[in-house]
Amino acid sequence: MHGLALYISHVWEAAATTSTALCHLHGMDVDTERVALEIAPALAAIRTLDLEVICNSQSPADQDRYRSLLASDPQGQVVRGLLLLRNADIHLPATVDVKTDRITGGVNHVRVFPSWQPYDQLPGAIRTSTGTRPGAHNAYRTAVGGHLVVDTLLDAFAFFHRCDPTLARYVPGTEELEYFPLKQYISHDYDRRHPDQPSRPQVEAEVRRRTQQTPPLGKGRVIVHSFSSDGATIYCGATVRSLIPMDFTEPEDQVARDIQAGYPYVAVTADGTHHVVSVDGGNRLFADGSLLAQLPLRSPRDHPHTEFCQERWQVAATDAFEYRAQRHLHGC
Repeated sequence: MHGLALYISHVWEAAATTSTALCHLHGMDVDTERVALEIAPALAAIRTLDLEVICNSQSPADQDRYRSLLASDPQGQVVRGLLLLRNADIHLPATVDVKTDRITGGVNHVRVFPSWQPYDQLPGAIRTSTGTRPGAHNAYRTAVGGHLVVDTLLDAFAFFHRCDPTLARYVPGTEELEYFPLKQYISHDYDRRHPDQPSRPQVEAEVRRRTQQTPPLGKGRVIVHSFSSDGATIYCGATVRSLIPMDFTEPEDQVARDIQAGYPYVAVTADGTHHVVSVDGGNRLFADGSLLAQLPLRSPRDHPHTEFCQERWQVAATDAFEYRAQRHLHGC
């Protein structure tokens, strides 16, 4: 596990010091080559720990228990999913995705936050690979695809550490794991730098939960438009503040919770009339006695194209920190 810890630190540092640059012709030219080169030995170490160090060193009965743990434990599922990539033996940059909206810049280097491609976007050679059991494909879908690369590597380390703590290397004279916490760099929000720290999805789930429990800041919200997303009604408009109004997008059920908590919403119809929004015992939204869903709302004045609202909601729906910022709950 000393090797895996070392390789994780290399991946971390490589992602923080890339040669990513902005090209005036092609946009962001993302550099993932060095990151991929550092990922390869980490995946090899995971395969060795899984197969040779832990599984094959045990009795048949213990091997069965270990395989059951791999299949049932969330971090064990991460290990199984990563084995799919290692066994496929394919050029790793094809499996890594970097979202340009999370890049942070520096004078000499640019930090990127690589994540694994969703399963459906993996190269066909991986998806059709027969060198790994079908369970690895399912594990990749649910526990690896779309997740940050470093998050999954830390999950794998944490899993092996729970299986056998004696495999890890510690700082002499302490119980601190060597190489952890990882070096601190400039970040947008949360960085997981230790195997014992919660993963980003876990932190985001808690941030979203706390955000939804607290009404937005501001004097109230004005609803001017609605649209459907994944079967849910999403409302958008502006949060009324002392200075500059702030755009918002919010699902119908959250609007109902906000109103029940005493936070005011009004809806503006096409003729400019403001209607106070209320909620009944069945969590249905009404505007001055009429169902809000049936009200002819005014289109956004500053952004007449509904794509703007939909794009804004997609960001809030997939990034809890952005959602928190939208509700103006800084630091909550």
